[in-house]
Amino acid sequence: MSTTLHHVYEFTTREGRSVRFEERHGSATTVQGDIVTVHYLPERPEAATARPPRPFAMAAGTVGQLCFLGLVLVFCVFFLTSVHDSFASDLFGDLP
Repeated sequence: MSTTLHHVYEFTTREGRSVRFEERHGSATTVQGDIVTVHYLPERPEAATARPPRPFAMAAGTVGQLCFLGLVLVFCVFFLTSVHDSFASDLFGDLP
């Protein structure tokens, strides 16, 4: 059995639009009536979050993904050159 904190937030955008959103795994110290900072893009207020931004975690995730894609690229190049070398000698023989 597990418990999940589920918060419902409501805020008003600068344009005066009222937006309500739900968020799981919220802070256990946030209770009804608390004032929290909401982060959202002006063009997508319905995708708001009350979680603080984590620029280091986002940067680390991006670097990790780029390293993984780099390894995949290196493997593909290695595989293609290996296959090319092994089949080139079979197809063309040893050319002088």
